[in-house]
Amino acid sequence: MKIKTNTLEIEFNIDAIERDFAFIRLKRDAKGGWKGAYQLDRLIGDDYKADAVLYAYSSYAYAMFRRPVDTYELISRIRKDEDFSEDAVIEAKPRALRTESDGCICEAWLARILINSLASSRSRYKEFHYCNLTGTLLIVPSPGGKNKDYIDAFEVALDRDYLLNVEVKRHRTLYSIQNDPKVNRSALNRKPKYVLHEGTGTLRRLLPRDPKPDPKRTYIRMGLNSKRAHVHFIDFSSCTAYDRSRAGVLHHVLDSIQEHLSEYMSVKLRVLDRPHTIELRETILKKPEHLRSRLDGQPVRIVDRVGSDESPEMIRSLKKGLLFYMGNPKLLTIGKREKKEAVNYRIIHDAAYYEENNLKDEYLASDSGVIRQNITIEGVKEISDAIAKTLIKEQLIKRDLQEQKLSLFDWSRLNATGVWTFAAYDSAEENIIFMDIFPDGRFEFREVDPTSLDWYVGCQEYVDLLKGAKDSKWQTHLSPEGLVVSEAGDKNLIYRTDQITIPNLKEIRNVIREMDDELPEGMRTGSDLAFVVKECFARIPQAGSEKVSTLVENLNALGHQEISKKALKGILNLCLGKGSKAAEHLRDTLYEKYRVRLHFSKKKENMDDLFSASLNIKYFGANESEAHYFVGDRQGAIQFSINNACHLRKIVAVNGSKLVFKGVLPTMDVDFVRTGQSTVLPFPFKYIREYAKFEK
Repeated sequence: MKIKTNTLEIEFNIDAIERDFAFIRLKRDAKGGWKGAYQLDRLIGDDYKADAVLYAYSSYAYAMFRRPVDTYELISRIRKDEDFSEDAVIEAKPRALRTESDGCICEAWLARILINSLASSRSRYKEFHYCNLTGTLLIVPSPGGKNKDYIDAFEVALDRDYLLNVEVKRHRTLYSIQNDPKVNRSALNRKPKYVLHEGTGTLRRLLPRDPKPDPKRTYIRMGLNSKRAHVHFIDFSSCTAYDRSRAGVLHHVLDSIQEHLSEYMSVKLRVLDRPHTIELRETILKKPEHLRSRLDGQPVRIVDRVGSDESPEMIRSLKKGLLFYMGNPKLLTIGKREKKEAVNYRIIHDAAYYEENNLKDEYLASDSGVIRQNITIEGVKEISDAIAKTLIKEQLIKRDLQEQKLSLFDWSRLNATGVWTFAAYDSAEENIIFMDIFPDGRFEFREVDPTSLDWYVGCQEYVDLLKGAKDSKWQTHLSPEGLVVSEAGDKNLIYRTDQITIPNLKEIRNVIREMDDELPEGMRTGSDLAFVVKECFARIPQAGSEKVSTLVENLNALGHQEISKKALKGILNLCLGKGSKAAEHLRDTLYEKYRVRLHFSKKKENMDDLFSASLNIKYFGANESEAHYFVGDRQGAIQFSINNACHLRKIVAVNGSKLVFKGVLPTMDVDFVRTGQSTVLPFPFKYIREYAKFEK
C-alpha cells in the first residue's frame, strides 16, 4: 500500500526555464520586512506585464517575465520608476539548488513562482484568478454564487519545505462590511482592498491612484459573522461538489502543473510505503447499551442556576437526552444545588450575560470533590442525541479523573507491565502536566512549572525535551504535541506536521464522473431499462422474486418515456430496497456489463483502494529513530464527503531511545475524545487537557 502526501518532489529543467523566462529580484531594507505590495501589483499589471510575482517573507520579492524581454532595459526602466526608488533591483538567475552566489531564485521559491503563473488567462478559472502580493495562487471555482456579499477563494501556496497547501479565504465586499456594525472602522481602513479588473476579469489590489471604487465590487479579506470560510477537504457527491472541495482544487492545480509547466519542472507527490494499519473498530458511543453500562448506578443531577422562563424547556430537553442512556431513571434528580456524589449538569448563562448585568458568573469548573459540566442557556437551545452523548462522555472522563482509574479504555490491551508516562504543556503553555498510567489502569498526575527550580525528581530530562521542542519550533517547522515515555524509559516526542495525506484523486474523480454521466443510448426509456433489468437478473435466484417483477412492471409502465439516472435510482430503491442484495446485484451488474454506475460503492475493497489515505490508523517507520502516522475516519463514518484532511504526525525517539510509539497506537482507537470520531493523539492527552481545567 502506498500513501501519497502533499509534499512535492520536483526536478527542474533550468535550461528551459532560462530560455522562456527572466526573473528580477527586488530588495528593500525597510524595518519589519518588505512593504512594497503596490509595486507587485504594478509589475503584474499593464505597465510591466509580469507573468507572476512572489513575496513570502524577509526583504525580497521576485517577479517573472516571459521572454522575449530585454532584461537590461526592463531593470533600467523599473529603477527609474518613482514607485521603485527605494528598492535594489537586480536580475535573479533560476537555480535548482541554492548557491553561494547572490541574486538567484531557487528551490521551492522557483517552483512557487512558476505555479503562480498558472493564474494567467489560459486557466479555466480566469474570470476570478489573480496572483496576490504574497505570491499565492487564488482560485474561485464558483463566482456568482447565491451570496453576492462575499467570495471564497482557495489560496494555493508552496512553502519552503515543498508542501503544497490549499486554504480557503473569504473576501467580503466593501459594501457588506460598511453595513456591518460589528466591524472596527479604523481596522477596516488599514486592510488592503481588491477590485475587479474590467479588462481581464481578475482581482488586484486597489491602488491610491485608482478612481473611487464601487463598494459592491471591492473586496476585503475578512470573515463573516466571526466565522471562517470552510469547505470540505473532499466532497464526492458530484463532480461540481468535488471541484469545489479543497482536494478538487489541489487536483486541478496538479493537473495544470502537468499541462502547462511540465516542460519546466516534473512534479510528483511524495509517497509513504508499507504502513502498519490498525482498523478503527472500538466504540462506546455507537450503541446506547455501551453508555448505559458505564452510567449504571451513577447519580445524575441537573442544577438550574438560571431560574428563568427558559429553564424548564432546557431541563426537559436535557432530562430526555440523559434518561435515554440511564438504566434507572430515579438516579436523575433536579434542583438548584449540586450533589457531591452525582455528576452535575449546571444550567447557567454565558459570560457576557453576567458581565452585562454586573452579576457573579455561575461557571464552576470540576474539582477533586465535585464533577461538573456547565451548559449555557444562550448557547444550547435543544439537547440533541449527539449533544447528550458528548455531555455524558465528558462527565465520564471527569469521573475517571476524580477516581484516578481508567474506565473507558481497557489498559490491559497494551500488555503493559510497568508505568507509561504521557506529558504535555497545558493550554496556556506555562506548566507541563505528566500522567503516569499503571498496568492496572490506575493513574496519577504531576504538574511542573518549567521556570521553577522546584522540580519533581525524575522530571528534568522530560521538561528539557518538551521545552527544547517548543523553543525550536521556528527552526524545525514542527509543532510539538507531547511526550510518551515507555515502561522501559524510552522517550518519544510527538510533532504535528503540515503534511497531509492525499486519497486517490484521479480514480475518485473518474468514479464521480461516471456517476454524473447520463444513461447511455438504448437505456433511457422505461421499456429499454425493463429489458436490461431482466437481463441482469437472468439465471440467478432473485430473477423471479416479487420485488424484481415489480421493478420490471414499473419500468414497462413508463413505455417509451425517457427517465433520468436519478429517477431510475429512485425506482430501484423503492422496489428492491436500497440496501438489499438484489439492489446490490443490479447496481454491480449494470456497471460490469453496461458501464452504468448508479452509486459510489462503499465496499471495503473499493474504499481501501480510493481512500486508504483517509481511513484508520496508519504508521510508517522511517528508520530506527523516526516514524510517521496519521489517524483517519472509520470506514462506516464516510458518506459522501470528508471534512478534514489527515495530518501526518512525526514521532522522534530522543536521547538514544527506541521507537516505542507503535505500542500505544491502540489508544487512538477510541471514540470518546471527539464524539463518535477518532482521535489524532493518544487519549491520555485528552485526560491531561481535562485535568488542566480542574480547580486544584
